[in-house]
Amino acid sequence: MPNKLTNRQLAVSGKLDDQSLDALLITHLPNISYLTGLRASAGVALLGQKELHLVIDSRYLSVASSLVETESGPADLTIVPVNQSYDESVGNLIAEMGYSRIGVEAEWMSLRQWNWLARRFEREVQTFVPVEGIIEGSRVIKDEDEIACFRSAGRLIASAIEPIIELVRKGRKELEIAGGIDSVLAWKGFEDRAFSTMVASGPNSALPHARPSERVVSDGDLVLLDFGGVYNGYCVDVSRTVCIGPVEEQSRRFYSAVLEAQESAIAEVGPGVVASKVDDVARAVLANHGFPEAFGHGTGHGLGLEIHEAPRIGRRGQPGCDVVLEPGMVFTVEPGLYVPGVGGVRLEDDVLVTEEGGEVLTRP
Repeated sequence: MPNKLTNRQLAVSGKLDDQSLDALLITHLPNISYLTGLRASAGVALLGQKELHLVIDSRYLSVASSLVETESGPADLTIVPVNQSYDESVGNLIAEMGYSRIGVEAEWMSLRQWNWLARRFEREVQTFVPVEGIIEGSRVIKDEDEIACFRSAGRLIASAIEPIIELVRKGRKELEIAGGIDSVLAWKGFEDRAFSTMVASGPNSALPHARPSERVVSDGDLVLLDFGGVYNGYCVDVSRTVCIGPVEEQSRRFYSAVLEAQESAIAEVGPGVVASKVDDVARAVLANHGFPEAFGHGTGHGLGLEIHEAPRIGRRGQPGCDVVLEPGMVFTVEPGLYVPGVGGVRLEDDVLVTEEGGEVLTRP
């Protein structure tokens, strides 16, 4: 029976005919990891209709070779050691395989790589075709193994929320709190941060992507925390907002509005729902609370081997936001409210689309 990596390989190679391609040259490392199971800082893959070649240098040769020897590795995988350089090794492989029409990942191939291929094959029969989304289109629907990984990662980060909130105390600097959050994530078993941890207090919390600073947390501050971890290669992402000392009425209004917006948006999640409808619901709630212009970013983003993937949960008509939700999609739901000079609130959880609706992964 084919394993998960072989099934992924077959699904992607089956799309080559749709664009009249003999092969796909893969340079985006998360896509290589998705197809081969190898997590590395360098590498190139060449996928044909029935074969998969992985070009890898000596640092990862032993690990890559073990993929061929195990039943859990992808079928028909051939390891190609780098000799002089990646460019030369890839060029020699393309020539050897005799492919004539080869897709390249337009979003991820550098101009230098494109120019090198053009020069290398200027007198040959090979044609290189920029393509987009061939592998990402498969990655958007998580398989059983990926869903199990997300559920484990969700439970793990949910267990970290309480000790992280306990770090937020009057008199502590944002940078100090951020360092503590990173330590909690490591203690809980995450192999890395999914992104740079955010701690923004007082007026800084009105900046959706603020960086931790030397600012000292004071009474009355709203403190926005945004943190995420990598678990078995997959990213989870959570935001919470806490208030220091006595909670002012304005802060209660902010928090209540965002909490209702998030709960309403999550309730909208389900198969067959257009992604932008989830965003519509969150914005409508905030508008009803008197904050129609205080939410500028999208309601969510997909999660996977990268912290930002498809689908996008944003405004109707924006690129990628009008896709129909399907079981197996995983994304954040993170409405926010930001008032410059005053403060802001964001609440974020990760949601899996199931046959029944939306399963929140990141709550105890």
